[in-house]
Amino acid sequence: MENIIDMWKDKKLHEILQRQGKNIQSVVDLTADDNPSILFYILADKLGYLLDENYEEKITPTSIELRKKINKLIKFIGPLFLSNKQVMENRNELLYPEQLNPLPDKPIELPDKPVIWIANHAIKDDTLASVLAAKRNGYIIFGSLPQFYNTFDGISAWANGVIMTNRKVSSSKSSSIKKGIKVINNGSDLIMFPEGVWNKSPNKLLLDFWPGVYRIAKETDSKIVPMAHYIRDGAHKIPNNPIHTVIDDPVSISDMAEKEALEFLRDKVATWYYLMLEKYGKTTRAELLENYKSQSQAWESYLTDLVKTASRYDKEIEYSADYRPKEILYPQQVWGNIADIKNINNNNINHVINAKKLIKRAHENDYQRRF
Repeated sequence: MENIIDMWKDKKLHEILQRQGKNIQSVVDLTADDNPSILFYILADKLGYLLDENYEEKITPTSIELRKKINKLIKFIGPLFLSNKQVMENRNELLYPEQLNPLPDKPIELPDKPVIWIANHAIKDDTLASVLAAKRNGYIIFGSLPQFYNTFDGISAWANGVIMTNRKVSSSKSSSIKKGIKVINNGSDLIMFPEGVWNKSPNKLLLDFWPGVYRIAKETDSKIVPMAHYIRDGAHKIPNNPIHTVIDDPVSISDMAEKEALEFLRDKVATWYYLMLEKYGKTTRAELLENYKSQSQAWESYLTDLVKTASRYDKEIEYSADYRPKEILYPQQVWGNIADIKNINNNNINHVINAKKLIKRAHENDYQRRF
């Protein structure tokens, strides 16, 4: 019996890899460092078409209307699957914390046409939290292929409506923009995480945004709804640790250039994140460090535990999928040529040693590409 199952797995895997062709580099794109489960062979076989470049041809008003109905069920049962309770924040309480009786939050006004919901990306439940918080159904732009094809999350994401993108393949990233445009033009919202990966930097409220959200919004003349999630501790189960969520008013970026719009949107989300951090994240240095020797050691321990909360984590893509604008120089680029000098002599040896030290230190401080 075991041999029959193994033969079936080998056959299915061969078919999956043949069918995917240029959509993936190897099976690792779909499984990360984990062994494929039985569920993987089923989902990769039946839902592998979601990675096809021409998948937008299968996005129809009928399929979109069906998912709007399914979304009502997801919103009803979804909170049961959150690891932490979700709390919708009153914006007035965050903006005017000194007021004893702040005014109730005024509901946002959505246009009749589809919008793009954008949220920060830092915890395992932020996708579900965004789906539950959004006032309408939105197709999720989903880039964690092992999470989709090797867990039950793939089934729920497919039922909600999803656009798959392989962040390792440029043509796949490009086609996800075409698919997003098709979804909006057929009457559905989108849900996007423009940071692309979890923000693991202790020095940035949010990472730089990938430009896909701008390009879809410009092409479809869609407004964008900023959304922010904050949790005091996303890595551990502790009491009184809800996901705090803010939804802001829809904004238009139609008259902005790309760089200006991305910075504007990032600032919008980061502002709400900061206000929630100020209200709910206060702590003392002693509490922060606990038994650690330094703040960096405490942060590394936190990131190690945070990464473990993801049931499938593709380290290879998470190390490199944050957006780094070309005009920004990083230490590896600045000092790399000096550190790589082969012809070392008395005139340059100190410069080479110093460059290597600077690059090593920069790598140690680059938590984003180490976890």
